[in-house]
Amino acid sequence: MKHVLKGIAILSHPIFLPFYSLLVYMPLIAKYSMGTLALAAVWVAFMYISLPLVYFISIRKIKLEHPTMDERRSIYRAYSLVNFGFAVVSIFLMQEYIVFFLAATVLHLLLLFFAFIDLKASWHAAIWSFLLGAGLMVYFNYQFSGLGYLIEIVSIMLLVCIVRWRANAHTPFQLVMGIAAGFLTSTPILFF
Repeated sequence: MKHVLKGIAILSHPIFLPFYSLLVYMPLIAKYSMGTLALAAVWVAFMYISLPLVYFISIRKIKLEHPTMDERRSIYRAYSLVNFGFAVVSIFLMQEYIVFFLAATVLHLLLLFFAFIDLKASWHAAIWSFLLGAGLMVYFNYQFSGLGYLIEIVSIMLLVCIVRWRANAHTPFQLVMGIAAGFLTSTPILFF
């Protein structure tokens, strides 16, 4: 059972945020060619996943499975910068994502603030709640029909929260803090 919980935690990890954003943005970016989408996927894999992981593991020597509060600050600071960089690059690549990555920057800055006051919010719960909020905002802005993908996101978010709680990675309070932070910071997407 422990391996199953760990596997779900890895598969739902926040570093895959741009790939999971496809649950929300696929209808909007379907207009792009396969070449543009492939370029974006390579860019995401390198800049959002590979480069930060090399930095965290090789340079900072962070134990990603159980980071300390100081290591969490480093992670949130790095992803604040990475998300802001992705917002800037989205101006040239996929304009639908500009506000998404700016809101993700705000999310990571809020998590950084929590870490500075020694509050541990669940990063996993925050990301999946952020995706749910982004999905609701996109759904409302573009008047999509059908709530199927939002139900999928809610299901995944609940599964992630249960897994993180059962693995003793977070308390219910930390999970609720993460959910609140994620949902709150997704609201700017509604206005753009």
